Amino acid sequence: MKYEKFGKRSLFTLITCLVLAAVIALNVLVGYLASRNILYLDLTKTSYTDISETSEKYLSELGSEDNNITIYFLAAKDELQNAGFGYSVDYSGDVSDLWGMKHIYELAKVYSEKYDFIKVEHLDIEDDSEILEKYKTSISMTFNKQRIIVDNAVPEKDANGNSVLDKNGEPIIHHNFRISSRDYFYYFDSSSYYAFGFNGELRFTSMLMSVSGEAPVVYFSYGHGENVGDYTVGEDTSVSVEDYGKAQALRDFIHNSGFEVKKIDITSQYEQLLSDKNARALVIFDPKTDFRGADAEVDNDPATVNEISVLRKFLHLENTHLMVFSDNYDGELVNLSEYLYDYWGLKFDRSSVKDSGPSSLSPDGSVFMADYETNKLSPGVSLTAGLTAMDSLPRIYFGNAGTISIDDTFSNEIGFGEGYSVKYSGSIFVTPDSAEVSYADGRVEKGEESTPKSLMAITYEKWYNEGSNEIPTYVLACASTDYVSETAMSSQYGNSDVIGYLLRSLGKDSFGSDIEMKELETEALETPSNVMLTFWKLFIYVIPPIASIVIGTVVFIKRRHA
Repeated sequence: MKYEKFGKRSLFTLITCLVLAAVIALNVLVGYLASRNILYLDLTKTSYTDISETSEKYLSELGSEDNNITIYFLAAKDELQNAGFGYSVDYSGDVSDLWGMKHIYELAKVYSEKYDFIKVEHLDIEDDSEILEKYKTSISMTFNKQRIIVDNAVPEKDANGNSVLDKNGEPIIHHNFRISSRDYFYYFDSSSYYAFGFNGELRFTSMLMSVSGEAPVVYFSYGHGENVGDYTVGEDTSVSVEDYGKAQALRDFIHNSGFEVKKIDITSQYEQLLSDKNARALVIFDPKTDFRGADAEVDNDPATVNEISVLRKFLHLENTHLMVFSDNYDGELVNLSEYLYDYWGLKFDRSSVKDSGPSSLSPDGSVFMADYETNKLSPGVSLTAGLTAMDSLPRIYFGNAGTISIDDTFSNEIGFGEGYSVKYSGSIFVTPDSAEVSYADGRVEKGEESTPKSLMAITYEKWYNEGSNEIPTYVLACASTDYVSETAMSSQYGNSDVIGYLLRSLGKDSFGSDIEMKELETEALETPSNVMLTFWKLFIYVIPPIASIVIGTVVFIKRRHA
């Protein structure tokens, strides 16, 4: 009898040990799977790691090409996994703050799991400093844990499509990369650091498309006193780290948006401009001398090149655009002004704007916040639609600005092939009501005495050729170079959003408008009622122990009488 009881007790003990061992093993397994992020339950209503059909359509085509893309994070995996979703209300903007990085990290892993040519890796800012050195886009650039690098390591090919080898017989690898920061993956409320929207899919897909294949090119003109640094005619125009003078912030923003940036003298290099199939835009940044017009002939002598004719031919190529930035000035560039006005309905006035009212940002009123164009018929309104949809309008920075006259009655241009075009011109930003505009002829207009004047304007042209719609052309005029200064392009203002939207329309990012923002849900938890709290406390803290005692007592009694 004792032996029988001993046998039963041994069996119960063995079962208990096996159960405990199973629980421990299960706990270890769950912990491992959780650490690998295999077990992850998103309880939010919005799935931030979904990839839309639009992105899949474009990215699926890259798999057949020679792409080897790596998404680098500069924070460790455990830091990113524990960073939390969204932004805290007390977010300070400090570069050590990793709030919101988990959204980005989780989405990057979805891309890597879905596409064989994409992988996710981590770099340490200190230990991998030599590797990071090649990713610097400017001398002053610093790396922090909020940075994300998308790099495509592509073998260089010759004219026959064969890999080019170095002296050691190894393939020469070209690194086409883009760098972004955490803040560019979110939409912010203008009055705080609170983020209300996540645009991670748009940002990642944009960067991935930009590094694949040949990058679209934006040219900066020089040779007319443009504020883009000194340059020697005939020198290689490819750019990595280079001084762009006052245009440096614009150049960096364009480069980080997925474009290759080059300088060009159109008098001696116009053939390169007109034959580059990757050319998307020409930027004319605050010229001091005029462009040559009809009095010159296009030939091999740079002194007689009709530069206005080159501009016209460039803008009649497929998917080419023009951006002109100019401060207020006393002189007038006759040929360039006539071309912009006659063909595009835009004219830089000889004027100066100051605002001493509530929109002023400087003691003398030369720096101020502009108003948004509200006329829905203006093509410029589409560039600010994402900003005006916010609860609080982002501030738009202008400094040392002039005004722009707009003529939307000009006739449609016909030429350079059969067909015709339709053009629409309008303001993007205008002077605030309290602004004062002084003209070179002595006239002075105050806001309350006249309608708001345009500070930034755009003309949208669409060609109709042989029954098909051609890709539209944009010509943007901005009467302030300070609009794209380092201060203005920071996340404190909405200036970069407009340039960014325009860039997405110029290059490989044109699909971006089809990718919707994902609205962030509040981090605040709904507090249950006192009755529910009491119920859950009893359910968690009282019922399990009582159940254990009852079950244990029953088992004990059964065993005693067995």
